[in-house]
Amino acid sequence: MSKSKLTRNTSRLRGKRGFQFKNDGTTIDSEAVLDLLSDDHARRILDKLDGKPLSARELVERLDSSRATVYRRLDSLEAAGLVRTSMSVEVDGHHRQQYHVAVNRLRLTFESNGVTVKAGD
Repeated sequence: MSKSKLTRNTSRLRGKRGFQFKNDGTTIDSEAVLDLLSDDHARRILDKLDGKPLSARELVERLDSSRATVYRRLDSLEAAGLVRTSMSVEVDGHHRQQYHVAVNRLRLTFESNGVTVKAGD
């Protein structure tokens, strides 16, 4: 599978697989995206993040899933380029990472050499 360029300006992104930054965009991993979209837990996380950033703790509560499951999927979603994080500072001074969906649209292209995934606004 190939990697395709995410044509959107992004904030700092991180993940276990890492990213290749190019022209203020990032590279998404087509194979990882396809794997994640076939995973029920990952899709449920993306559904909960649609339109509103949430912390991992909030996701655990809303999904009724284990912390380990939620954190593993968040790491994978972030590494694939589908989720990004930002730091939220609460009024009481506590800092929390908030997770956001990083793309609005995915387009799959089926070619003779495999499937590519392109993301954008």
